[in-house]
Amino acid sequence: MNHVETAAESRPAPVNLEFSFTGRASEYFGIWIVNLFLSIITLGIYTAWAKVRRLRYFYGNSWLDGHNFEYHGDPNAILVGRVIVVAALLIHDTLVGLWPDLGFLSLAYVFCFPLLLNKSMSFNARMTSYRNVRLNFQGTYWGAFFAFLIMPLVALLSAGLLAPVASKFARNYIGRHLGYGSTRFETNAPLLALYGNLGVTVIFIGLVLLLCIGGGFLFGSGLLSAENLLQLGQDELFDIYDVEAMSDILTAAAIGAYIALALAYLFYEAGVRNIAYNHTVLDGRHRFTSRMGRRRYVWIQVSNLLATVLTLGLLRPWAVVRSWRYLVVSTGVIAVGPLDDFVDEAAPEGNVSAAEYFDIEGIDIAF
Repeated sequence: MNHVETAAESRPAPVNLEFSFTGRASEYFGIWIVNLFLSIITLGIYTAWAKVRRLRYFYGNSWLDGHNFEYHGDPNAILVGRVIVVAALLIHDTLVGLWPDLGFLSLAYVFCFPLLLNKSMSFNARMTSYRNVRLNFQGTYWGAFFAFLIMPLVALLSAGLLAPVASKFARNYIGRHLGYGSTRFETNAPLLALYGNLGVTVIFIGLVLLLCIGGGFLFGSGLLSAENLLQLGQDELFDIYDVEAMSDILTAAAIGAYIALALAYLFYEAGVRNIAYNHTVLDGRHRFTSRMGRRRYVWIQVSNLLATVLTLGLLRPWAVVRSWRYLVVSTGVIAVGPLDDFVDEAAPEGNVSAAEYFDIEGIDIAF
């Protein structure tokens, strides 16, 4: 009994560590405006250096337990990777444009996608370090093929009913192939919680649609006054309403459906992130947490877009800092023991061209 008590007392108590972000929009504005100016006058060549400066700023201002993250990307290698990607895309589009029969090349891309994804994630992981220990990612071709090609297709064919299953496979794949030095992560997102997130998302879609259709109904009615309504006969009222209002209501419904789906994607992914992070552990003992508010996240993304558009891009730095800060401060680690006893190890560097392909195509597969 004494031995049991001594062993229990010797175990370190869990400590709740919160991520923090110390960057400011005013600071990043200076970096952003210089990056934009130099990228324009160099016809895009400087974008490689701009990316490195941007990520070093955001990583360097992201903190956990008194230590910040670091980004180690080489702008020269990134530039070469971008040149290769742009050249490959131009060659592909030119060949398919001149000889449509070569359209099968696009099918070949599908089978290359898992390889590109693994190489990209491996490169991005190896460029990231914390306490001088780098992340690493060692995925498998068929694992990525199933998680990011087969399951999304199955989810689409099921009209979204199997989306939680696809999310589970994707998040588990990332977590189980990600490492920190010689130590591995492990993610096991529960399917029941993911379906609960889908149910809430469906309710969210319905509310957005009702708001849009309701707005179209009011607008389509022409806001007829009570006096005009009294003067019109029932048949005349229906004629005016049918002709003038129904098209506005249908238009509002179509626009509302598009808006609802776009917002629902953000809403759903925020919930998936919370579930996946809350079921991810490092070294079998350090558990991650995520407490993103789904409605809050949607509002941040929508208001960021509106602010950027209405200011012709001038508030873009503020929007980026705002989004990054929210993601960072919504994350934590329940650490059991110190975080300074991890050891780095050699790992594949990935492929910079694959990483730049996803960057250029705007495909974001986040850890």
